Amino acid sequence: MNEKSRYLLQALNCYKQPLQTAMPTIEIVSINSTALQLNQESFSIAIIEEDKLISHRGLFYDLLQQQNGIIIHIGNPEFKYDKSGGFFAGELIDWGVDYPGELITIPVNKIGDPIFNSDANQQFSFKFSDQYKPDIDKLLKIALDKSPIKKVCFLTDYQFGPEKETIEIIYTINDFWQQHDNNGLSLNTLYEMYGR
Repeated sequence: MNEKSRYLLQALNCYKQPLQTAMPTIEIVSINSTALQLNQESFSIAIIEEDKLISHRGLFYDLLQQQNGIIIHIGNPEFKYDKSGGFFAGELIDWGVDYPGELITIPVNKIGDPIFNSDANQQFSFKFSDQYKPDIDKLLKIALDKSPIKKVCFLTDYQFGPEKETIEIIYTINDFWQQHDNNGLSLNTLYEMYGR
């Protein structure tokens, strides 16, 4: 186990939470699509398809309000058949990936401290667990295929991530996976991808 993994496990033990309860929101938007007609049975991960571009978190709210299309909310497999409560994707991420110099700190709420430092507003790279990559890839390809302008956005919003969103044009789904595999993806980032 690498240093980051040990630290994360130690920090989450303080909160008596399993690692998978980290609550990043992961979503895919198919720009100008009217329906994707996704079938939950075809995926090992939980999905919610909606025709209103409203994220489960607010970081990209203004940007999404300027677009039309379909949003896919992606969640842990445990939410496949119970989507009424919390819906997040912490289990899909390989939290044990080691990147030199990167260490995420789980914020500590220091109530009563006049100089509050929550350790929020952090950036680090992440990768999906190998078992979930095929489902993410399949969703990206369906979303791109159904977009009449061949544009898809992949976005994340993590409560401990940067307060300011980032938008990155990554061009193709293949480029997205190369970025993922070589350097990891950044949280609180929207990746734009295009097709032909």
